[in-house]
Amino acid sequence: MSKGRIIILVIASVMLVISGGMLIKTVIEYKSAENEYANLEQYARVISTDTTAPQTVEEVPEAEPDETEEETLKRNYNRSDFPDIEVDFDSLEKINEGFVCWLYAPGAEVNHPVVQGEDNEFYLHNTFEMQPNNAGCVFMDCDADPELTSWNTFFYGHNMRNGTMFGHLKNYINVSSTYDEYPYIYVFRPEGIYRYEIFSFYLDTPESQMYYNCQTFKEYRAYLREAEARSVRECSAKSDRDKNIVTLVTCSGSGANKKRFFVHGVFKDVYLFED
Repeated sequence: MSKGRIIILVIASVMLVISGGMLIKTVIEYKSAENEYANLEQYARVISTDTTAPQTVEEVPEAEPDETEEETLKRNYNRSDFPDIEVDFDSLEKINEGFVCWLYAPGAEVNHPVVQGEDNEFYLHNTFEMQPNNAGCVFMDCDADPELTSWNTFFYGHNMRNGTMFGHLKNYINVSSTYDEYPYIYVFRPEGIYRYEIFSFYLDTPESQMYYNCQTFKEYRAYLREAEARSVRECSAKSDRDKNIVTLVTCSGSGANKKRFFVHGVFKDVYLFED
């Protein structure tokens, strides 16, 4: 065997070992992140799992308007309209002081705690328990108001191959019935459950202008128009310039085919917990 062939063989062998090592590292990190999320599920307990019995809904008397509520905060007094999930906010905050809410999007199989960092880089490579891991965790944009008063609250999560985090966000595009069956996104906070109705979802480039945080009402109106125009299908819900929105974002594809997938939901109503 010639000297040149030996060198090529050695280089190929080294590259194979490096690739194998990287693959093993990725698998270990994915498994570690998956185990962590499985452990965190204990802090979001399903109140009732009986879906076979007929559902009886008590009539709730119409409450007097709360003058302290903003006009756009449409309050719903019927708890049965919302998911039967009870979140242990205190325990989650003890694990991570940056915990801000619990995100539930059944159409995308998203059922995770959300953190907010000082920047949008840390939680790309660290878990909810702040362990270094390229799987990261689901996090809210660092500039957003954790009380959901921003015009547009961004939530980010990796498109995990094992389906955790935002790994199933693409269901809205890949499975045509997903939107029809699961048109809502829910955000659980200590004071109540906020419901958002999906009005747009689409793929865009990594340099998408739809990452934009609007600074003026005029910019926000333009953003809503653009979001609706980009949607891959016409949704039954429509944006409303007088209501804020949430946006779920993840990556899609790789290399030259790398894209960003956006799902937008407009505020519908909120169930406020009793004091």
